[in-house]
Amino acid sequence: MSNREAHSSSTSSDDVEMIWIFTTSNFAEAEFITDIFDEEDIAYIVRKMEVSAFPTSVGGQDQTRLAVEDGRVEIARGLIQQAIVDEAIPGDGNFIEPVTG
Repeated sequence: MSNREAHSSSTSSDDVEMIWIFTTSNFAEAEFITDIFDEEDIAYIVRKMEVSAFPTSVGGQDQTRLAVEDGRVEIARGLIQQAIVDEAIPGDGNFIEPVTG
């Protein structure tokens, strides 16, 4: 990933909760989404799944996850969805459903 693994916004504070919203294995798609978040002043975190030291681990190590500040989740999801509809990104990724309970 680029050096933009975390980015604050003008509305975020030190104690802002970050919500995971999207995962993709397409590097360019993740970069484009973070560009949109930068333009829209949405705080985000990017986390690339690392190869585990344990050979029994399960999961894709090629996945990049994107989280945004709580309170901006619906806006961020809408921006990603619009980018997919506009074919600005290929839509290779998946939305992460919010955890309830």
